[in-house]
Amino acid sequence: MQYMKAEITIQPGHLPAMLELLQTRIFPIMESGTWRLVGCFVQRTGRLNTIVDLWEMDSLADFDTTYAIFRGHPDYPEIRVLLDTYVETETLVFMDARAGRILQQKG
Repeated sequence: MQYMKAEITIQPGHLPAMLELLQTRIFPIMESGTWRLVGCFVQRTGRLNTIVDLWEMDSLADFDTTYAIFRGHPDYPEIRVLLDTYVETETLVFMDARAGRILQQKG
């Protein structure tokens, strides 16, 4: 199992619109591929206007497969314009689970 953390900093004033875009348009497209959303979080402390999404996938190859589905979706050009408006930075981190609830649930 592979996990990906997407840390997205949002331009001030655009957090509600970005959350709606994620929940109504982006998440459904990504989950139609091979990614499974573990959770979407908004930071309450630290860097404000930051969203952290945690995704589960079977392998690193699933990243490319699902991202290709996203780029090929008919709504992608419109979504891309909105992302360019709302997003300040995005950092993707790939991780392996070593302990905790996620592993216990898989066991």
